[in-house]
Amino acid sequence: MLFTGTLRVRIVEARQLRPTEWSRRFSQNEAATAAIDSYVNVDWDEYPMGKTQIRPKTNEPKFNEEFIANDVHQGKAIGFSVFHSCVMPPDDFVANTRIPFEDLKIGSAKNDIWVDLEPHGQLHVIVEMHGNNVEG
Repeated sequence: MLFTGTLRVRIVEARQLRPTEWSRRFSQNEAATAAIDSYVNVDWDEYPMGKTQIRPKTNEPKFNEEFIANDVHQGKAIGFSVFHSCVMPPDDFVANTRIPFEDLKIGSAKNDIWVDLEPHGQLHVIVEMHGNNVEG
């Protein structure tokens, strides 16, 4: 199934975020549970929708930020990628996930869900979709 229509995504919060082994590669004393300066990139089928503000020094950030895409055309999935903001680019990858549009409800119902991130953590999102699913 492919989705065509308007997509509204609210990033509410995250929990159990932690730096990856790669991001700790130069820091021997930094624990796996060290606080990170996190932000979330949101996209549909690799088309960027937005990026949250950076939430410093926490593993359980509260975002409460909303992004809208009015022109989704035959979309397959929505993606969320969490990064740790670094002084020198590129920012370190923390975790990500993709949700197929066919797993979400279309119409007035809000999809208020916690999604598991890979390799670890969870993200609380609210997704509203107004449009149509089409065979693809």
